Amino acid sequence: MRSISSRLLIGTGVVLAIFVVLTALAVSWSVHLRAETARQDRLEGLVYGILGATELTQDGTLHVNDAELPDRRLTQATVGLYAELVGHDGRRLWQSRSSAIFIPKTVRTPIGEWLFERVDHPQQPSVHRLQLQSAWALESGDELPFIVQVVDEADVLAGQMRKFDRTLWASLLGVAAAMLAVQLLVLRHSLKPLDSIGVEVRAIESGQRDALSESVPKELTPLTGSINALLGAERNRHAQYRHLLDDLAHSLKTPLSVLGNLATQSDINSATRNTLTAQTQYMQHSIERYIQRAAIRSPLYLAQPISPQAALQRISASLGKLYRQPPVTFTLNVPDHFQLRIDEADLYEILGNILDNACKYGATEITVTATGKKQLIIEDNGPGFPPGKADGLLGRGVRADSATSGSGTGLTASRELLRSYGGELQLEASPAHGAQVVLFFA
Repeated sequence: MRSISSRLLIGTGVVLAIFVVLTALAVSWSVHLRAETARQDRLEGLVYGILGATELTQDGTLHVNDAELPDRRLTQATVGLYAELVGHDGRRLWQSRSSAIFIPKTVRTPIGEWLFERVDHPQQPSVHRLQLQSAWALESGDELPFIVQVVDEADVLAGQMRKFDRTLWASLLGVAAAMLAVQLLVLRHSLKPLDSIGVEVRAIESGQRDALSESVPKELTPLTGSINALLGAERNRHAQYRHLLDDLAHSLKTPLSVLGNLATQSDINSATRNTLTAQTQYMQHSIERYIQRAAIRSPLYLAQPISPQAALQRISASLGKLYRQPPVTFTLNVPDHFQLRIDEADLYEILGNILDNACKYGATEITVTATGKKQLIIEDNGPGFPPGKADGLLGRGVRADSATSGSGTGLTASRELLRSYGGELQLEASPAHGAQVVLFFA
């Protein structure tokens, strides 16, 4: 669900599904209701037609003329449609030649009242029946009450409704599928500018571009403008960084030259001369090295990721030759797919400082483990960090053991360099009762 296109498509699908279901239910209910109303209207027409074909005989009984019946099926020996006249006492006065699966009993109601309902039978198919309570006015002023009942099988209508429902659902689902396909095409076209930005970002990572294209939709203009401004500011910051180092180196050239000249004076002893010469050369080399690093470094927040395997293998091989008594064993648990966004030279410096410290303070077994959270965990079996003083060791010039040679800046330099990439360095106790350094990479 990290894809915007997938989220929009799923959201559209859910809304469309709800729309299809509600539409299908509404249309089905409306059509069913209309079909029931139409059937009732048709049966009412049959009742009026039967009343029109009914006559009062001389002996005071009702007679229905079959030739005047409104539906020819009532005069034929068929099953499905049935009609009858029932007297007030429940005696059948007339019935059609046709029949129904089962005939419900009439219900006495007030004169002129209609009764339309679906009648279910436990063993027979359901039927619709319509009855009208009526009365024939006699010349004597009396009334002859009777009931006209028409029965129609409901399964025919139910079968038609089921067929209609299947057609309705199939049609709506087909339309929904077509609309989803169209929506997918629309989403792909609408999100194409975002895909283009992704391609350009990858080109910036590989060094093929310097900035994002400005020919984007107006909704994305603030985004691309901000990213381009960020990239430009980063380049300017590094340029200023290089210029400051150049100015610093230039300002130190004269003092270093003076120190170099002092080393050639004849009135100083050889030990002082050697010290001045060595320290002057060391400062010159340090300045040249940092100026060179500043000159070649470029903004790496969008840099191509690299694997730390090569750096770890080279550093461990070099330290294994340097620290032979006692020998140091390195275990590297770093998979091939584990990659970090960092300059290779900086990665060498960070890992070199930490691994060299572990060897320097007596570790003989060092394990480097990569985790899925862009972390490197470096554990050793050395004496570990002093209890409660781990955070203090990250201060510049602070050492755990003053008897061990060193300037105490390795861990601090590694942490500051790692922080420049948005990462962090933490000192902890190792489960193997040694030291554990956790490197968090951005």
